[in-house]
Amino acid sequence: MKKTTKMMIGCGIACVLLLLLSVWYSVQFNDSRLVAPMDFGTYAFRVQDLPMILSCALVCLYALALAVTVISNVIKNRRQAAKKNVTRTLNPKLGLLGLLGFLGFAGFWTYGYNGSVFPFAFFLFFGFFGFYYEGKMAGTFMDERFRENAVRARLKASNIAFSMLLISLVVLCRGRLFQNLEYTLIAAIIMLSLVLALWIFLAEYLLYRYDHDEQAEDGGE
Repeated sequence: MKKTTKMMIGCGIACVLLLLLSVWYSVQFNDSRLVAPMDFGTYAFRVQDLPMILSCALVCLYALALAVTVISNVIKNRRQAAKKNVTRTLNPKLGLLGLLGFLGFAGFWTYGYNGSVFPFAFFLFFGFFGFYYEGKMAGTFMDERFRENAVRARLKASNIAFSMLLISLVVLCRGRLFQNLEYTLIAAIIMLSLVLALWIFLAEYLLYRYDHDEQAEDGGE
């Protein structure tokens, strides 16, 4: 597991360095093609574009491989945890992945630069702060009380997220708020990402609070 993690980190760093090198090459020797905004409707391939194309393709392949690796590890850990009747083993430091949520603010720049709204979806990563609390409960025996707390935490998190989603929907349906369909779409992406992030975070945070509060009460008795 540690070897795989180090390999993925190394590959990620290599992909980023190759992409930065390709950007520098394009700016210095290829008139900033594929870096600066351009009309792809009239795009004509040139050999000088290969470094940028290949580096972007590598980054996309790495992102896909990373997603597959993370998902497969999550499924594997869940199966092992279910067999042992304990919560899965998770490093609380994975909660730092929540910092990726700040990349969502890049959407305000990309929208003004080339009209791209995709970065706003990164606000969803704020929910990964919940990995910290899940990691704190790693290896916890899932007795009947723990399972009841898990259901209660998910239910409360779902109620809060649904309420916020309903309020957002009512507000956004009033087109007068923005007077612009594109701004309304951006606001919808942001709100949906933030609501999902809140649901992911609250499900783990509330479970941690419920479990530890009951343990404190039992200890006090």
